[in-house]
Amino acid sequence: MDVFDAYEDDLEVIEIVEMGIPRQMYTRADHFYGLPELQFFQRFRLTKPTVLHLLTLIEERLEFPTDRNQAVSPINQLLTTLRFFASGGHLSTVADYMGMHISTVSRIIRRVSDAIARLYHHFIKMPQTLMEQRLIQNGFFDIARFPRVIGAIDCTHIKLNHQVEKMLKFFAIGKIIFQLTFKPCVMRIWSLQT
Repeated sequence: MDVFDAYEDDLEVIEIVEMGIPRQMYTRADHFYGLPELQFFQRFRLTKPTVLHLLTLIEERLEFPTDRNQAVSPINQLLTTLRFFASGGHLSTVADYMGMHISTVSRIIRRVSDAIARLYHHFIKMPQTLMEQRLIQNGFFDIARFPRVIGAIDCTHIKLNHQVEKMLKFFAIGKIIFQLTFKPCVMRIWSLQT
């Protein structure tokens, strides 16, 4: 190692101390306009018109007041969250695909999920009268021969390993299979229109 090389290394360290660590810039692809309809649907599980409709409902909650620090646009925030829901993947995979940092993706998913969940009263309607309940129950019975059901939520059950079973045995109250249930904010709701 040369004395000159050591001097250059020292200058780099001094520059980092004075100026700070250089910011990492990510290149974000335009998935909405860059993908054909079929590929878009395969990756995000919604069609482009449906995404645009959902965006109009939550866009004001997702906008930032300024474009400072390369703020993520509302459409990219929505697509990031939909990609996470559709893939069931890890934050790092979604971050790599969307061209963002993991912490950014984590904050976006929380923010967009909250905005979508606030729309529940527009889309999730429970039957108000006994006649509506019976109509929906008959519809479910016709579909799946499942009696007395007035709604369904799409969720995932995960079997827990034996160590977790031992820890949870106190709370089990006689159940044989221990499982966690994850219910995403974006739910498949079966509704029968009258």
